[in-house]
Amino acid sequence: MCGFARHVMPSAHTSSHELARIAEVAARAPHFVTALETVVCEVGRVFQTEAYAIEEVNRNWSVAATTAHAPPLSRTLLDLVAVPDSYAPLTQRDAAGAEWAVLSLATPGAPRVALLLPGNCQDSHALLSEWARLTAFALGALRERDLRTRAEELLTRGYATARRLSRLGSVDAVAQRIVDQVSRVVAAGRVALALHRPADDFLTIVATHGYAMSAVEQIRIQPGDWVIGHVYSKGRPVLVRDVRRIHGMAHERRGYRSFSFAAVPIFAGSTTVGVLTATDKRDDSSFDRQDFVALRTMSVAAGMALVAARSQTEAGRLAYAATVDALTGLLNRTYLDGRLHQEFERAKRAGTQLAVVMGDVDDFKTINDTHGHQIGDAVLQVVGAIIRSAVRVFDVCARYGGDEFAVLMPSTDHASAAACAERIRRRISEFRGDSVAPILPTLTMSVGVAVIEAGDTPADLLLRADRALYQAKAAGKNCVRVHSPSAPGPPAPPEQNHKEHA
Repeated sequence: MCGFARHVMPSAHTSSHELARIAEVAARAPHFVTALETVVCEVGRVFQTEAYAIEEVNRNWSVAATTAHAPPLSRTLLDLVAVPDSYAPLTQRDAAGAEWAVLSLATPGAPRVALLLPGNCQDSHALLSEWARLTAFALGALRERDLRTRAEELLTRGYATARRLSRLGSVDAVAQRIVDQVSRVVAAGRVALALHRPADDFLTIVATHGYAMSAVEQIRIQPGDWVIGHVYSKGRPVLVRDVRRIHGMAHERRGYRSFSFAAVPIFAGSTTVGVLTATDKRDDSSFDRQDFVALRTMSVAAGMALVAARSQTEAGRLAYAATVDALTGLLNRTYLDGRLHQEFERAKRAGTQLAVVMGDVDDFKTINDTHGHQIGDAVLQVVGAIIRSAVRVFDVCARYGGDEFAVLMPSTDHASAAACAERIRRRISEFRGDSVAPILPTLTMSVGVAVIEAGDTPADLLLRADRALYQAKAAGKNCVRVHSPSAPGPPAPPEQNHKEHA
């Protein structure tokens, strides 16, 4: 391939003007990639030769742009390329002895990019040096502008993403959505999100993409340990393009596809709450500054979403706690009353049935007086567990008060409700202790059942179930009575006569 000296060269004044114009046109390009393509095409036109823009990806040079109809470069030539650290061009020979001019077009600290031209550069050394410097800064400005534009777009989308993520509810669901999205944005094969647990002062990985959670869910990372612990404790992000270039770091691949990784802290206000990590670029390249900006921007959205999810989770936990009986773990009377009205209206609209089962532990006051309140509490816990095990998953089990329990059973007729009540009664009478409550007195329960009737109110339904329970007590206890529409039964006695409270 002939060198520059063999081409018809314009005068020095014309060449300087032409080359300056190339840098000016490149600086006005909409994007860095477009500018690089412009540079290559214009240089090829001015020097009437092929031109190649090459960039370093994961310590290897690859072609980023070429002039039209330029023959492909061999892998051997790319492996032999030595790009100068300064803007002064170098002339090199390939394996066949052909000369090539190499010019660096990268600003200090930026990803390396260069121009490769066939021929030598002896006749244009000073001119090309100045042009390379000018073009490098034009390209660098475009790269910075691209980064800012992408950061602004990501930040805008990040706020919208944070709002969408926070609606997922649980922290685990939000974390999983975050790692999946990070993987898509930065083309990372493996992403992980670790959160700090203040009570224990360690970090745990709560979501992964690209590998199983089961492989890391038991890991406990102390602040300052490993990359995750270091990023958490320092609150500063880390970008490693090639771990092999860092002295003292382990170079074994450990199953990773690449030697590049990035880790950024996740903040809630000024507090670091976790760390987001990414590795294994899907094209086996290194993470670049653009990926790093994207990851840091997404960590902002992640922080907002996780804080919102934690707040919602805590609010949900408190709301749930307000509906649950602390001793038995069943729902409480307040919740049952509200749910009864909902199910009652649903049954009326749909024309379906609704049953209520009321149960009362027989002689509970005697158990408390004889064995003490600790045994009495254990009895209530056992009874609650038995009732829960004997009903359907969508039935509503509640501790109605003291030693009295209630089950709300949607879409249930007399026969089905009576069968469930009998199952509860039998299991309680057959209980002889377990590993949780090994020593308890013999237990029995009286149970009453009522089903919705025409003209009922929610209070009417509860009252009839309570009357059926009283009938079971009056019949000798340890039995089930179903309220019959044709036999309303005696009125319920005062509460203190048949409800013995803990």
